[in-house]
Amino acid sequence: MGCAALTLKQQKSQKAKERRARYDPEGRVMDAEFWQLQRQYNRCPCCGKSWHQAGLVARDHIIPVSRGGPNQALNLQPLCQACNLWKLDAVIHFDPAFPGRPAALPARLHEIAERLGLLAEPELEAEQLSFGPIGSPPVWNYPAATPQQLEQQTLILTRQARDLPL
Repeated sequence: MGCAALTLKQQKSQKAKERRARYDPEGRVMDAEFWQLQRQYNRCPCCGKSWHQAGLVARDHIIPVSRGGPNQALNLQPLCQACNLWKLDAVIHFDPAFPGRPAALPARLHEIAERLGLLAEPELEAEQLSFGPIGSPPVWNYPAATPQQLEQQTLILTRQARDLPL
């Protein structure tokens, strides 16, 4: 690796470190909280790889910080590094029991999603009409679906869960 490449790598590393520090300036998400959360998942809930196969484990914000989500343990799910990069800034909660399948946002995030306007009823899109029986939401899974499709499915499931009587 040349001197210029090493300098570029160091600059990228420093920028990433600064970006992570902005997400958690007060240290609200402690390592112990995250590792306790990860113990609830025996594999990546997106791709289904075991943590041993997946390698690096990323702290994924279900509602991304860039879209107004809180940087707290209640808004985290563990994903392998590759899946976290694939998800980008989409609002996707993966079902821990069925890897790759989106699930409704946990109830603890409903108020935040409502406040951010994520649960407003969208207009019916033509893409929605091409999946499943009439009147049922489409069912998409990773890796065949895009992050946007899985986000849409997560929000549909969340609206349905929110509207169910207690």
